[in-house]
Amino acid sequence: MNQPNYSIWLLPSETDKLYLSQTIQPLGKKYDAPVFDPHCTLFSPITDPESAKTIIDQLNFKPFEVTMSGLNQSDNIWKTLFIELENNAQMTILNQLFSQTIDFEYDFQPHISLIYKELNMNTKKTVIEKLIVKNSYRMGSIAIVDTSGPVEDWKIVYEVKLSPG
Repeated sequence: MNQPNYSIWLLPSETDKLYLSQTIQPLGKKYDAPVFDPHCTLFSPITDPESAKTIIDQLNFKPFEVTMSGLNQSDNIWKTLFIELENNAQMTILNQLFSQTIDFEYDFQPHISLIYKELNMNTKKTVIEKLIVKNSYRMGSIAIVDTSGPVEDWKIVYEVKLSPG
């Protein structure tokens, strides 16, 4: 049996989760792609969720805004179509905390994926031209997600809300 893989996700506030889901779900349905929770991957993969849990439990972050730098596409299935985010101090610090503890270099390129599906370039360009998304999103929690299996089976195994206080 394969060793489980986990990812660390930054999750949007409930309001922005709902907003982003209204883009992700119809795209998944239209292109027969898996539907997933909106997120920004801070770090992946990790094999020891307990180490990550220790880091998360020690965090003292307030919810914060992330800003879109553009809509983009790639040939990488995990970044088929995505909202590119401007890196900010909070995301950099969070990513570095996991990098230092887990001792693995994750190529952190902040983004929120909108679909996981191989699509041809023309289709991707057409979808991007028609997409309308907000310029900023409020991040409200951080989670450890079991990403071992297919996308449909991904499951949040631990989540901590960023504390407004």
